[in-house]
Amino acid sequence: MKMDTSYSKVSTTETMEENDDSARAILLDSPGHYKTRQEYLHIPEARDLIWEDNFFEDDDDIVAAFDFDYEGMESFNTQMGFVALGFSLFYPPVLLVALGLAVPCYIRSNARWTAKATHVAVTRDGVRLVHDQRQTCFGCKCSDAGKQSKTVPFDKITDCDVTEPAGNACLCLVKRILHIVNIDTASSSQERHELQISGIFEPYKFKKLVWAMKRQQQQQQGLPATTATIPQALEMVGRSVTTNTNDNSNGDVISLLREIRDELRENNEAIKAIKK
Repeated sequence: MKMDTSYSKVSTTETMEENDDSARAILLDSPGHYKTRQEYLHIPEARDLIWEDNFFEDDDDIVAAFDFDYEGMESFNTQMGFVALGFSLFYPPVLLVALGLAVPCYIRSNARWTAKATHVAVTRDGVRLVHDQRQTCFGCKCSDAGKQSKTVPFDKITDCDVTEPAGNACLCLVKRILHIVNIDTASSSQERHELQISGIFEPYKFKKLVWAMKRQQQQQQGLPATTATIPQALEMVGRSVTTNTNDNSNGDVISLLREIRDELRENNEAIKAIKK
């Protein structure tokens, strides 16, 4: 399998030693796992993340991907599908059509296809949720659903929080078993979230990384613009040297160089603070 060299791959043995969480034991049967790229390891929330999903393997802007509880998603959505079918008993025409189309035989298949097509990652620009191309309905090629992708930039995110599973859904008939991550922007409301991600194995690590990336972006935007002004300053030095050569005066040049030095020191201190 072709690997992006900026990713590091962890063997199954190493992963077994580092992860004792029984909820993720099913993932450890794979040949290897992926870890955060070196360029993002200065972010504490990104250092110890390990994932199996290789869907984003060829993307060069991924900070970390997060695995889903596909079995839990399939189970929960299958139960919800059968409950919805049960409600159709009150609408005989709908029930007859559903039974005639053999819908019950494909409820679990549709739940599995939808779950396995779901992928999420935190990128350097925002949160990316992808629903890959998948089978739908009866699994025929003509009924396939196309790939859908949505990225919410960090500067647009106003809230990112986790809803823990509690109680039952659908008139108390189906037990809630999945964590839900809700991501909101200024245009969101209590009824409509910008992104709603169900079934992530490590929702709180996901939440912490999102907020850490947002803080880093804000800090970077607030840094002194010394990098952009250095070429201009050097150009001014060159002009000043040329101008003052005949006058044998270098006081202005020395003063300008001191200003550049001070600005570079401030910039270095700001970068060190971000890395810490």
